[in-house]
Amino acid sequence: MTARQRNLLAMFLAVKNVFSQFATELKTIPVFSSAIDQFEELLTLIDKAQQIQLGNTTGTTLLKQQAEKEMIDATVQLAAAMYVYAQIENKPDLMEKCKVSPSMLSTLSAEKLKTTCSIVQAEASLLGDALLDFGKSAEDVSHLKTEIDEFAALISAPRAAIVTRSQARQELEELIDTANNLLRHKADKLMELFVDSQPKAYNTYKAARIIVDLRAGKQLVEEE
Repeated sequence: MTARQRNLLAMFLAVKNVFSQFATELKTIPVFSSAIDQFEELLTLIDKAQQIQLGNTTGTTLLKQQAEKEMIDATVQLAAAMYVYAQIENKPDLMEKCKVSPSMLSTLSAEKLKTTCSIVQAEASLLGDALLDFGKSAEDVSHLKTEIDEFAALISAPRAAIVTRSQARQELEELIDTANNLLRHKADKLMELFVDSQPKAYNTYKAARIIVDLRAGKQLVEEE
């Protein structure tokens, strides 16, 4: 959020308080009532866009770590059964693909880890019920596929978050401009109807509409 946007948002919140304080008086005019409702809806959308733009990835990181552990555990257990099967059936190529361990897998990059676990899962799916005597079933193979899919979704989340935050930044700018224009072209004009009948509401609104540079503590003059 830019300095200008922060200054405008501070003013918006002050105006919102005025609309709330003098709701009974101001909403006697239907058009003004509608403008106030629209303004408050814009503030809700601005808040949502701001939260997306800030983007807290801590939760996603923890989920990724948990998903990675569960996928590695499922892979290692399935690969152990497959390794013994391949040894008995004299399948050296399969044995090689099943040479995995938690320590080895944890050193791989996210994409390489996903690929390695996917290879184990794909080979296991080809064996059908052959692993039943080794303590693994088709359900275990399906479970590993689910773990891989969940991990894949989470490692793509940071990239998606970048796009989302970029979109939110653009949306935030548009929403703030829309809210500002609503005040300038509707609320400011309609407030003139209350200058005599509701002087307290009028003067409180005019004070709230002053835009202050939050960093310098100085009043800003907005261009018409």
